[in-house]
Amino acid sequence: MFVGRVRDLNPQPELIALELEHYPKMTEKALNAIVLKARARWDLGAVTVIHRVGPMQPAEQIVLVLTASAHRDSAYMANAYIMDYLKTEAPFWKKEVTTNHSIWVDARESDSTAKQRWEG
Repeated sequence: MFVGRVRDLNPQPELIALELEHYPKMTEKALNAIVLKARARWDLGAVTVIHRVGPMQPAEQIVLVLTASAHRDSAYMANAYIMDYLKTEAPFWKKEVTTNHSIWVDARESDSTAKQRWEG
């Protein structure tokens, strides 16, 4: 199980909120594709992905990924895989609202690097 929270990764100014937007059908299709890819790699009994949208405050829960398998390594690896792909492939548009401005943000380079470990 992994529960992700809204983090303030900006040194200045302080994050007030994170706003996530999406097109539901597009997002559902992408999430299902990520889960299917994980199922193709690992023998999983159950997978649940819940990702919030709308405005959220720092430290609020944003994502829940549950994976079940007969072997814990499969569940752990699948969970990490799903998170790495959610952060780079899922069509969510993120806007950080700070004390000084609002800015749309892309996936971080570190997220793309994490995803690369599963490719190739």
